[in-house]
Amino acid sequence: MMKRKIVRSGYDIESAKNMLWQLDRNINIIEVDEVFYPYVMLWYSIHVGKGRFSKLNKFLNCIVDGVSGSAYEGKGTPAMIDIEMEEKNSLALQVTLDRCHEIGHDFVMKQFLGKAKLLITPAIKVMTEEIFYKRFYIMRCLDEEARNYFIMVDAIDGGLSVLDC
Repeated sequence: MMKRKIVRSGYDIESAKNMLWQLDRNINIIEVDEVFYPYVMLWYSIHVGKGRFSKLNKFLNCIVDGVSGSAYEGKGTPAMIDIEMEEKNSLALQVTLDRCHEIGHDFVMKQFLGKAKLLITPAIKVMTEEIFYKRFYIMRCLDEEARNYFIMVDAIDGGLSVLDC
């Protein structure tokens, strides 16, 4: 077991099952597995200079997918909790922290320059970094002919994805 930070979930296993049953009363859920997916949250300080540019100084939040390396702009601060999880239920970081910093720096630079419409290169500094996980439920279901199919439920917002296995 290992202790990790996760984003507070809006759905537990039973509420995720109930949501699926509300969508399809005949769905046959055989088993449910929890999977924890890694992300790296980076808070950046962006400093443009003195005088007329100082009002452009900002703080930006960038979230880097710890497996694919995709970057997203973070909005607000997610509610986190610490939990004990089995290592077999979590995906390992595939992107190094150094690479996350590079990805985040490039992303924040593009975001900032696109919005500020400046040709001046700002000073960008990582203020904090945090590795966290997001919980997903993988539901193994059977169709009418007893064939397996899998539905992934996002434990935060209840988003659904049918997995192609």
